[in-house]
Amino acid sequence: MSKARVIGSHVKLALDDLLSVKTLGFSDRNSVMLLFYAAENLLMAVLTSEDTDVGSLRRKIGNHQLDRMIDELPHTCSVKRDFVQVSELTAYATTYRYPTPGGRIPVSPAQDDVGKWYRDLIGIVNSCTHHFRINPNDAEPVAGYDGPFR
Repeated sequence: MSKARVIGSHVKLALDDLLSVKTLGFSDRNSVMLLFYAAENLLMAVLTSEDTDVGSLRRKIGNHQLDRMIDELPHTCSVKRDFVQVSELTAYATTYRYPTPGGRIPVSPAQDDVGKWYRDLIGIVNSCTHHFRINPNDAEPVAGYDGPFR
């Protein structure tokens, strides 16, 4: 599998998730879960550019651990601080897939928080499409550049 294709696909999937959030709105309880998956895909694109074996990393630290994945980025990665801004989304990876132990539907986070995470992630998508030279409108985008952020 080509590194450039993997990066392009992760960025495309993240953008698709963000477009779905825009359609659903910030008050829909599923939007925050989509934001999590957008963040995870973007992070996997950046980790791939760092030549990190994401599969091995996930086996080591567990699935859906954005905060721990962010810790794996080198300090010289110029988008690392952007990911720190959305690391709270780790708590929402599976929150809305199941009722609470008491049988209640989980309460959505504040719309202001969802809007902030959305804007932060749009910024990361823009950074990734520019840095990796990706056209996210392509059906199967391939990065024109697959090197790390510095």
